[in-house]
Amino acid sequence: MADTRKAAETNLRNAFETTLSGTLGATDTTLNLTSTTGLTSPIYLVIDPDSSTSREYIFIDGTINASSAAMSTVDNRYLTGSAAASGLSHASGTKVRVSPMAQMFEDIWDAVGKVIDGTWSSGTAGEVVFNVAAGAVDHTADEIFIRDANDSNKVKRESISDFLSAIDGAGLGVASSQLKVDINGSSSGTVAGGDEILFGDIDDSNNIKKTTAQDIANLASAGVSLGLVLALS
Repeated sequence: MADTRKAAETNLRNAFETTLSGTLGATDTTLNLTSTTGLTSPIYLVIDPDSSTSREYIFIDGTINASSAAMSTVDNRYLTGSAAASGLSHASGTKVRVSPMAQMFEDIWDAVGKVIDGTWSSGTAGEVVFNVAAGAVDHTADEIFIRDANDSNKVKRESISDFLSAIDGAGLGVASSQLKVDINGSSSGTVAGGDEILFGDIDDSNNIKKTTAQDIANLASAGVSLGLVLALS
C-alpha cells in the first residue's frame, strides 16, 4: 500500500512540540503522545527532529485524540529525509515536532500544477494549463470561467446559458441552454438566384451543405419534384 499523501491541504501548527508517551516500534502506525493540543489531521510530524541518525518524517492521516495520533498505513512513515527507509524505533520521551517539510511544499505544487505550469525549465512556466480530469458538460447547470475585461481581467464564472445568450447573433436564439435557429431574429429579404440555402445532403449522411436558389429553381424546371420543409425554431 502506498502512502496516502495527495495534492491537498494539510494542517500546520506553529511552535508545536511534544514527546512520545510510549515506545514507537519500527512498524507501528499509532503514536502515543504526551499532548496533542492544536493538532488536526492530516498533518506532517517529525520524530526525534534533532537527531541525524534517528530523525523520521511521518504523515498523520487518521484520528487524533487527546493522547494519540494515527496513520492509516505504515507507508506514511519513513518519508524522504528520514534517517532510514525502515527499521527505526523511538523510545518514550522522544521529541515530536511540527516543522516545515519539503513534502508540504511538494503537495502545494502538485495542486498548483493542476492549473499552472510550475516546471522551472518549461517554456510555459507560470502559464495556465488546466491539467484536470475531463467531464461531461451539463449545459443546464455547469458554468464556465471567463476573463472579465470589464473588471481588470479578473477570472469570473458564468452560466453556459448566459454565455450563449451573449453570443447568439441574428437568426439564433437560446432555449434550454442550447443554441436554436430563430427565424424571427433574422431580417427579411428577397431571394435572388445567387443566394445560398443550407440543406441536409441525403447522399452524404445528411451532412449540412449549401446550394443556390438558382440550382433549386433549375431542378424544378427540369421536372424534379421538390418537397421542401424548413424546420426553423
